[in-house]
Amino acid sequence: MTLAHGTDQLESDRLVLRRVGPGDLPFFARIHGLPEVARYLWPGGRPRSCEQTASWMRNTLASYERLALGYLAVVRKEDDALIGRCGLMELVIESAAPEHGLRKGWFGQEGLPVGVRLTFECELGYTFDPAVWGQGFATEAARCVRDYARDVLRLSYAISAIHPQNVRSQRVAERSGARLNGQMEVIGLPWERYLWPLATGGDTRPQPVSTR
Repeated sequence: MTLAHGTDQLESDRLVLRRVGPGDLPFFARIHGLPEVARYLWPGGRPRSCEQTASWMRNTLASYERLALGYLAVVRKEDDALIGRCGLMELVIESAAPEHGLRKGWFGQEGLPVGVRLTFECELGYTFDPAVWGQGFATEAARCVRDYARDVLRLSYAISAIHPQNVRSQRVAERSGARLNGQMEVIGLPWERYLWPLATGGDTRPQPVSTR
């Protein structure tokens, strides 16, 4: 995720959010392999292999330089424990709704169609170790990223793509001011679009990051 010059981390009352590093691979390989985590992240709810998580990490590290976006590792201040990830990633969606079905979207730019008007957005995502669910850490981290996106990046809005059955993540978004704003299809799955209004002055209308 973009960090201002001279800034190497974000902080909240209980958390530090820093860039993911190679040493974090065992943690993410473990939580990506948990059925209760995987069920809301990938087609068929299939847990990720260590190789797939390693590929995810390479892409995350590359995104810091290529897009100035990416997930941040979330560390609990109390004991320096790594407990999850939260940050901004690139989300691309069809600008116009189709006559039938859902608008299609893509996490990143791989496989984008040609000749279709697209809107480039930022997705605010969060995934945590089930051992710390229910303690408010996801809400605290998401609000920290939300505030940074609003106050430093000056984004007008962000989107959280949330599985329709992922009630916990929906509650995190709703408690922090996001609201349901339709659905889309990404990687063959339907996702609810939760819109985080970030614009100042009360203007909460979605404004695309860019289109082509």
